Amino acid sequence: MSADHVHAVVLAGGSGTRFWPLSRHHRPKQFIPLLGGEQTTFGATIDRLEPLIPRSRCLVMTNRDHVELVHRYAPGLAGSQVIAEPAGRNTAPAIALAAALLARDHGPDTVMAVLPADHYIAETEIFHRCLARAVQAAAAGWLATIGIRPTQPETGFGYLKTGESLAGLPPADDLPVFVVDRFVEKPDRETAVAYLADVTYLWNCGMFIWRVDTILAQVAIHLPDIAAALERFARNRERHGLDTALEHYYGEVESISIDYGIMEKAERVAVVPARMTWSDLGSWDALDELRVIPTAEWSSTVAWEACNNTVWSAKMTALVGVHDLLVVDTDDALLICRKGDSQRIREITAALKESGREELL
Repeated sequence: MSADHVHAVVLAGGSGTRFWPLSRHHRPKQFIPLLGGEQTTFGATIDRLEPLIPRSRCLVMTNRDHVELVHRYAPGLAGSQVIAEPAGRNTAPAIALAAALLARDHGPDTVMAVLPADHYIAETEIFHRCLARAVQAAAAGWLATIGIRPTQPETGFGYLKTGESLAGLPPADDLPVFVVDRFVEKPDRETAVAYLADVTYLWNCGMFIWRVDTILAQVAIHLPDIAAALERFARNRERHGLDTALEHYYGEVESISIDYGIMEKAERVAVVPARMTWSDLGSWDALDELRVIPTAEWSSTVAWEACNNTVWSAKMTALVGVHDLLVVDTDDALLICRKGDSQRIREITAALKESGREELL
């Protein structure tokens, strides 16, 4: 398969509520310079793909309120490369639509690499090699993914269990490919410890690679309502234009993840195990664990008999006699919580929504 037949689909529609109060609807976490300087995870995702997949072959799925942010942090994208979703419907509808668009514009044998916009990867070269290997599996008709070798008994990630080696691919002893035996939900602590000791278990990092005709066939089998909605989308686009077609499509499809809708049910699923520093940056704690400091947004901090505190603030912050705290100060909200509890921030955002404080979200 020629390299110019591989396209990337970047999913940039997440809300990033667990990075509240910094992450808001008008600027969710993928568009915040969390990686230092002006570097956002979205911009890093686009940059990381080159030269394997240049930005001219990137399709970005994002909320229509964030189109301007997409162009700000990934300059050079054409307007047709950014699909403005009128509503969030999880990953399966977005991926199915992207596959249909790529099939229409570039052919049914096009390979698409689906990548979340809010992940952290340290070793770009390893990522490139694993992605190229997954493309080989995808070209052979497999639904391919990249699995991360666990480094700790993580209970916040889903896992997958590998089976036998995948035959029929070009040899690469240092990059084996395995058939996926099954996907596993987020485990409890004891189970996660057992998974860490078992080399057949990998973190499911949510990166997927497949031919567009392969995934569309799976959509037809496992998500027939979405497949039917795609047919109506194509007709509406011809008759009424893209914006109207998007409104109708997102107004009728169910909200469902690609993992639950297809990957956990499909048979021909393959995985490339990767040993690289990766995080889904699911919370402030994840950022802290990676020791990634977004220095451009940090003020001076004075600490007296205080240790292991993380502060994000535009003003001088003084800490006295406290430890293991996360402090995030913005113009209209202040968060203080114990490290290790930042996953619970979604409880705060849910309470704000329920109480009608939408201006704080």
